Amino acid sequence: MQSRYTHSVTEDAKELAYYSAVEDLFAALRGVPHIISSKDFQLLREWWRDEIPLSAVRAGITEVFARHRERGETDPVVSLSYCRHAVRRHARRAAELQVGASGDGAASSLDPRAGIDALAKDLSAAGARLRSEKPRVAKALAGIAATVETASELPVAVLEEHLFALESALLAACLDALDERERQSIERRARDEAEATAATPEARERAFRALRDRLLRSELGLPRLEIEG
Repeated sequence: MQSRYTHSVTEDAKELAYYSAVEDLFAALRGVPHIISSKDFQLLREWWRDEIPLSAVRAGITEVFARHRERGETDPVVSLSYCRHAVRRHARRAAELQVGASGDGAASSLDPRAGIDALAKDLSAAGARLRSEKPRVAKALAGIAATVETASELPVAVLEEHLFALESALLAACLDALDERERQSIERRARDEAEATAATPEARERAFRALRDRLLRSELGLPRLEIEG
């Protein structure tokens, strides 16, 4: 991507890294290679000019993918424009929390770094185990691991919420990265068990999603994205 900033090589490099990080995250969450469109690039450049923190951009995008999955929507998220409101909301919230933390040292004294590092290492280890057998899943795990590593940049007050959304996105990316036969096998087993245990259509659908996620996690040896207190 070409930068409009030419006054500083260092600034140019930071801008390009910002764009690349967002593009890589979007591709990881979709589970397929993704090239930012011209329209999305304009939005991305607007975020850069407005000094929207990369952590807020990542949190907003992850939230959109997670909600998309939780609603059971089948059409993929194909544009950053779907995420613009969530990104702005996370940016405002981060700014508000930062102002609040400046007057209260207790909130800022909590350091999630060790827990975040452990989660990223667990995801990387899972990806390494699957690299030869399931390279697309391994690639998705690597993308999520890179995103988890940056989660410590978020205010502690929103970290748990972000990890919850990121876990939903992780499961969706891994499911999409499976080959068709493996995906259908997991979904069929989950559907059969849900049909046998739930009474109403709504309950069966909820049970199906929960069982599908449990089977997927078990099949791939995925860690839960949570930090123990």
